Amino acid sequence: MSASGDTHPLLSRLLRKVGASAAEAPDLQRWRALLALVARTYQDADQDRYTLERSIDISSREMQGLYQDLKRRTDEKLAESHAVLRATLESASEGIIVVDATRSVVAINRRYAEMMRVSEDAIASRDHHRIIAESMTQIVDAEAVRATIEEIHASRDVFHDELELRDGRLVDRYSAPVTLPDGTHAGRVTFFRDITAERTANQELRAAWAAAEAASTAKSLFLANMSHELRTPLNAVIGLADLLLLETGDPITKRQREYLDGIAQSGRHLLALVNDVLDLAKIEAGKHDLALEPVVLQDAIEEALTGLVPLAHHRGVSISVQVPRAVRPARADRLRLRQILYNLMSNALKFTDRGGSVTVSARDDGEQIRIAVADTGIGIAEADLPRLFQAFEQLVTPSGDRPTGTGLGLALTRRLVDMHGGTIEVESALGSGTTFTVRIPAG
Repeated sequence: MSASGDTHPLLSRLLRKVGASAAEAPDLQRWRALLALVARTYQDADQDRYTLERSIDISSREMQGLYQDLKRRTDEKLAESHAVLRATLESASEGIIVVDATRSVVAINRRYAEMMRVSEDAIASRDHHRIIAESMTQIVDAEAVRATIEEIHASRDVFHDELELRDGRLVDRYSAPVTLPDGTHAGRVTFFRDITAERTANQELRAAWAAAEAASTAKSLFLANMSHELRTPLNAVIGLADLLLLETGDPITKRQREYLDGIAQSGRHLLALVNDVLDLAKIEAGKHDLALEPVVLQDAIEEALTGLVPLAHHRGVSISVQVPRAVRPARADRLRLRQILYNLMSNALKFTDRGGSVTVSARDDGEQIRIAVADTGIGIAEADLPRLFQAFEQLVTPSGDRPTGTGLGLALTRRLVDMHGGTIEVESALGSGTTFTVRIPAG
């Protein structure tokens, strides 16, 4: 036997197991034991090789199955994506064309074919030049449009214009570039939308709006010109009722007095409503001029309060005025400023319960005078605030009651403030009172 240094490590281990070594030949019994170990080792090696080969075979089949399964799933996903894309294109109300960077048609829907009268053969060909050529037969200025198509595809910008078709239709065209995440230009997608009905509706709407404006102006002019004819009979009715109530002539019965009181009160109420309507009509007709002059705020507030003291006593609401002597006069129309203050204060009294209060204040505010009318009343819900200054709008109180009047007071007030070159604002919340703030130029 060779030297131990040349002995295979496996044989050395087998020799040690039978109690021999590579330095001397083993006896017969050890040879037999060694041969048995070698045979067992070969059998184990054969079994391991068989197991390994079988594992490799199984793994190979599994890998092939996994590959086929992944390929099938990928194909299914691609088919599903294509189906979704096709359904999206065909369900769109716009005509759509998608081209790649070489202007080959990637996708096109039937809506485009219907809109531009393109044949099915041209659509099936996916030939961009053929599709465009057939589309041009429907366009009024085909040469100019063809030139813009070349400009669109030569640029990387978004493009938007309108196409006029020979049958009178209008088509809105919107084209945008397709860019990959790395900035590479991949193509362009273009949308075509028939806007004929929309444009016709807009024109009809503008015509109807102009007609409505003309009718409104005619109405306002009529009312403005009829102001004298409407007010004169009412003033006569109220005046005659007041004369009868003075009892300077024949005595009247208790029932007659009640009737005359009703006539006088109803006449004054109707006159107030007519005045509001006519004032609003005059403003809308542009016939309401202001006589601007310096007006002392304290005087204007006291004049407006004169007609409101009985209402305040009746409702049990206190009114306080806080106007420092140093406040500058306002540059205003005295009568219209008094009307603004009267409307705001009467509104505050109307929506303040017994025991509440109304405060009128004024102070300098830069080049303007700030006038505030604050009450401790029922307040206004935030959702109702945008409706406050609209004509004939009346807000329902939390109790469900609707206040008396036409809903013109605040609308007229805002227009009068605007005519003075001022602003009016409101702050309120349900149950927390309301504050109206008017700013008009200082005198």
